[in-house]
Amino acid sequence: MTQLKRRAVSEEQKAQRRADILNSARELFRDCHHYDEILMKHIAENIKLTKGTLYLYFKTKEEVFLSLYEEEFVALCERLDNALSGIDKDLSWQQLHQILVSGLVGEDMFLRLNSLLHSVLEQNIEYDTALAFKTLLRDRMLATAAIIEQKIPSLKSGQGAELLLLMHEVVIGCYHAASPSPCLDLVFERPDMKFMKLKFEDEFPKLLDLVLKGYLA
Repeated sequence: MTQLKRRAVSEEQKAQRRADILNSARELFRDCHHYDEILMKHIAENIKLTKGTLYLYFKTKEEVFLSLYEEEFVALCERLDNALSGIDKDLSWQQLHQILVSGLVGEDMFLRLNSLLHSVLEQNIEYDTALAFKTLLRDRMLATAAIIEQKIPSLKSGQGAELLLLMHEVVIGCYHAASPSPCLDLVFERPDMKFMKLKFEDEFPKLLDLVLKGYLA
């Protein structure tokens, strides 16, 4: 018989329990599970919790995965900040392009969560949860945007954030276009269809290049 974990009592125990829950969801999502296939009971069972205990920390599955997204978003911004900080002032658009591409390509966990953000994760949450989530994203994005504006003096206040939001739009569009269904994957194996199969690691740099050239011109 599986022994369930005892209830967390101290604040430290509660913080660890919350981290365990997020790690459980991350593990299930990473191991090729589709979001729709993962249930709250799976997240709980994976770390020997009752589903009732899980609901003490997160009201919905969307809240669990929004918290995962927060962690991935903060990690992305930290990668960008570190790379930007290593460049002198008068950052060129080519250098910015390289930093943004390097920060995103290959980050499958972030890209998968990001593709679900607007159409799924933000659809079943309460106002307070949505406000807290968007506030965290805003503040973290503005911190990175401020570094970009500092490194590119020609940018006006607020334009660093505009650039990051444009990149966000490009990322979502490219990732969706480059993530066909299994059925379409078979279609794209045909010689006359192969050219239509898109790869994120190829398309994102090309589109971001066009955006940065146009915006910084």
